[in-house]
Amino acid sequence: MAYYSIFPEKDATIYSHPDRKKLNTGGDEILEIVKEKGNSDQRYYPSRVLIQFKSEEIKEIITDKMANGPAFFSVSNTTALNNFVNVSLELFTAQHKNLANVINLEAYAISQSWHEGSGRFSNLPTSSNGCSWIFRDNDITKTQWLTGSVITTGLTFGSSSININTLPLGSQMELTINGVDYVPVISASLFDNNDSEFFVEISSSITAFGNNLANVINLSSSLNNVTASFNESTNTLILSGSSLGTNVTVTTSSVAGNNQAVFTSSIGNFSVQGATSTTTTPFNSGTSGSIIASGITEGGGVWYKGVGYQATQQFKNGDKLDTSFNVTDIIQKFSASLFAGTTYPNGIENHGFIIKQPDSVETDTSSSTGEMQYFSTDTHTIYPPKLTFKWQDAVYSTSGGTVLNSGDIFLSLYDNKSEFQRKSKHRFRLTTRKRYPDRTFVTSSNYLNIQYLPETSYYSVRDAETDEVIIPFDTKFTKISADSDGMFFDLFMEGLQPERYYKLQFRVDNNDGINIYDEDYSFKVVR
Repeated sequence: MAYYSIFPEKDATIYSHPDRKKLNTGGDEILEIVKEKGNSDQRYYPSRVLIQFKSEEIKEIITDKMANGPAFFSVSNTTALNNFVNVSLELFTAQHKNLANVINLEAYAISQSWHEGSGRFSNLPTSSNGCSWIFRDNDITKTQWLTGSVITTGLTFGSSSININTLPLGSQMELTINGVDYVPVISASLFDNNDSEFFVEISSSITAFGNNLANVINLSSSLNNVTASFNESTNTLILSGSSLGTNVTVTTSSVAGNNQAVFTSSIGNFSVQGATSTTTTPFNSGTSGSIIASGITEGGGVWYKGVGYQATQQFKNGDKLDTSFNVTDIIQKFSASLFAGTTYPNGIENHGFIIKQPDSVETDTSSSTGEMQYFSTDTHTIYPPKLTFKWQDAVYSTSGGTVLNSGDIFLSLYDNKSEFQRKSKHRFRLTTRKRYPDRTFVTSSNYLNIQYLPETSYYSVRDAETDEVIIPFDTKFTKISADSDGMFFDLFMEGLQPERYYKLQFRVDNNDGINIYDEDYSFKVVR
């Protein structure tokens, strides 16, 4: 059986917090899943994590490292696929704060490309040379993540034309628009405007008065969603609604003696119904994204949805908080695209993964589930994220030798070098025998007979200094093989951090139970 890990080419956290929605954190050592409280409101704003591994490395593992790798990933039945291979997305705990008793995380395949950037959370001024909540590249190019919102592509508003037939004689000939009075006067500088009353210079001609009236309307802070223009060739004031659903009602003054012939219109009541010429930019087929929640800017990535495109993990109080998302199905989709150019829904281009909390948690802006922090690919520790491939390659043939299913067993590891180059693959061999052989009368030494561990035997790799489990005892993917020369297993050194010491442990499940063997066998991986 085999384990092989690769490390990200890029990762970043993107924040919906109003102060950080254009922030790039591509250079940070930490990735965060957090809901931050706003500085000026009571909302909690979620963050998300983006992470991507090189397509070339994924392809190389499947073709060069895994025996029958392309065949494994071409299996159409999901259950059958998971019997052969497993791929996990692993992030390692840095620090967590104020966590809820139960936390759910989701990982999806991203459907659009993005730039990592080199910004950091603590940069002042804020760096935006890479992806953020709003942009998938930077705030110069400004390529926005797709959202589900309606996008205005052109403005063709409803409008109404009001004829100005003659110059008004004075303030009694006012025009009222949505309750705001526009009063003709000889000298507007003699009067102070207020929210409900504005004064318009009559001047010496209809043209001058019409332009004055249009300018005053446009400068009126109390008249929202209405714009005005004056057509000098037809002496027509044109009012337009400036947003969807704008209703504008225009009346002339009801003051006794008002000359109603100053303002006329062919539609009688001067009503304007605003309208917009718009289109939607829906997500591509099979994708989703953004967030629809009060006060939160839309954005935050786009991802594929549905069966085969999602991995989930739940953490309960007391659980180890390292992630281990089963992304085997997603890698199969990447594989179909890499090897055969297959497109959605059977294959997708590798743009990496997005890690987030469920929609129901993110859109609940009234509370937080705490702060989860993980080491990024820029960490200076031995805990960067990794994508770990596990597959079955064990063989078990005892060639008629003796299988030791019980008793006090002695294990000895040979062909163990003190150092291995990072690019190497090494086959470790085990010799095994009873510690105290049975007394027999034979003409040759018992030690010349090959003896085997049972098929339910496994290896594990730990960091020799921290005792961190790097490769666990996996009853499906770390079985020890057997051939005519004895027991063995293969180990890819490239999946391990260089310049570290590692130690091997062994597990044997036999008639006596589960037995762990730790004989301090260690080695170093060098660059």
